[in-house]
Parts: sequence; structure tokens; C-alpha cells
Amino acid sequence: MPSNADRPLSIFIVHWNRPAECLATIALFQQQGVSVSMCVVDNGSRPEHVEALRTGLSAGVELVQLAENKGWGGALNVLLKRWLREEESDFCIISAHDSIPQADCLKLLKEAMQRDGTLGIACPQYGTPEVAKFAPVRGITFAAVAPLAPGEVSPVEVPHGTLQIFRKECIARIGLFDERYFAYGDEAEIGLRARKMGWNVGIVWGAIVINPGTWTSSPVVGYLSARSSLLMARVYGGVLKALARAALMFANTIRLAFSPSAWNTMSSPKARLLAIRDFLLGRYGPPPRALTSKSGNPVSVPLQRAS
Repeated sequence: MPSNADRPLSIFIVHWNRPAECLATIALFQQQGVSVSMCVVDNGSRPEHVEALRTGLSAGVELVQLAENKGWGGALNVLLKRWLREEESDFCIISAHDSIPQADCLKLLKEAMQRDGTLGIACPQYGTPEVAKFAPVRGITFAAVAPLAPGEVSPVEVPHGTLQIFRKECIARIGLFDERYFAYGDEAEIGLRARKMGWNVGIVWGAIVINPGTWTSSPVVGYLSARSSLLMARVYGGVLKALARAALMFANTIRLAFSPSAWNTMSSPKARLLAIRDFLLGRYGPPPRALTSKSGNPVSVPLQRAS
């Protein structure tokens, strides 16, 4: 049996209709100088995109096809359940389909987890040194910080979402992604849950990932981000703080209603109002059809800046 240090690092990538970007991400993971075992879960992509992905996959990379878009957490849960049940690796990486890990990213993440057995979830830094903070009423905000030396770890309230590393023991104890979020929030919530249950969550300095799609802006993204922030406010702050956030969001939405440029962006008043409505009614999962395009619902991409 190989030692823990020698076991391949499991990498799970969520793909949705971006085969070229996904294949590029896979190639970058293979060039990291770390032994890896990769699996791509396709989130109900169009047939031509699935075929392009399948054709381009290198030997040894597994493809799991889902019949429908289960969202970020729902898709990853399919693989995480199998990982907990069957695989021997102590750590796994979860990644968006267009992550661009820089040199030594995986090495630094894995070494940080091996050094500290209390570190349940960790993430790399983006190009700009900043950490995410959470407050029920304000939601998720970002603060610039001075980075530490490469390999050092700073505690964070919520991890960045482009790419994360999980400890198997941590996920086995805290549970899988909360599928109510569907996208844009579940990657933050699992970090909050890990901290609440006694695990450390951190950012590993010098491990850098770039993600071109980080700031994708659309009404669907706005809807999911707003609804997720309300659900997190209720779970981690209580009903009164969630209602306070909803009231704040509603007031800001009225202001945005008079800005025509906002209607087709993440700040869409229609999307925000639907998010508030659905939160109050307890409706979760995929976004409403009124906001989705003909191609279907979006898969989650990295943690969005709170609005």
C-alpha cells in the first residue's frame, strides 16, 4: 500500500458546455508535478460539447455524465460520495472547468494539508492577495491583506471557490455540499460549516489560481448569488438577520430599477426580486425558467463578490 504522501491526489472537475477550457485545465493539472487521479463530471452539457470533451480527454481521465444540470454542489456530490466510500486518497481537489493553476499550486496545497491535520478545507489565492469575510446582513465581502511567504496558511472565514482542497475526514464529518444553493454560495457555505464544526479553513499563500470566468455577470448569476446570500444569512445568523438582509437587498433593488444598464447584469432588479420571493417561499435548487436561457441553467463558477 502506498503511503499517504505517495497516493495520487484526486481531482474532480465540474464541466458545463466549455470543453476547450476544461481540456486546457486538465492539461495544466497534469503539468503540476504532482501525482493525480482526475475525473470530470459533466453537468448535462449539450451533446456536441460532451463529444468534444470526450474526444479530447487524455488516457486515464474519467468522464462521468449527468443527465441534467445538478448545479455545482449537486454534481460534485456525485463524485464526493464515491470518494468517501471507495477511494484511498486522503485529499481531493474540486475545481471549476476553467481554472488556471499556476506553478506549484497543487504541491503547496497538498503540503499545507499534510502539515496541519486540523486544516479541513483550503484554497489557493487569486492574483490579488485578499480574503473573504462573512457577516449575515452584509453577506460576503473581500478585504485586501498582505500575503505571507509561499506555503504559509492564513485562516479565512470562507474559502475562494475556483479551486479548493478537501480533507476526507473533514468532509466525512461535516457532510457534502448543501444542494439547496445549486450554485454561487455552496462553495462558501461548506467552509462556514467546517469552521462551525471545529475545522480550520485557510488560504495557502503562493498557491495561485487564475479564473477568467470569475466575474461572469448575468441575471441568473445575480439571482443565485442573492438567494444564496439570504439562505446563508438565515442559517448562520438567524431569521431576523436574514430578513434584515432581504430588506436591505430590496431597498437597493428599488434603486437599481431606475438604472437601465443593470437589467441584463448580475444586478438585475428582476433577478433580485425573484431571489427574495423564492427565499421567502422556501424555493431552492435551479433558478426559475424566467431567467434561464435556451441552453439551460449555469454551472457554478467561483465565489462572487457580494453586492
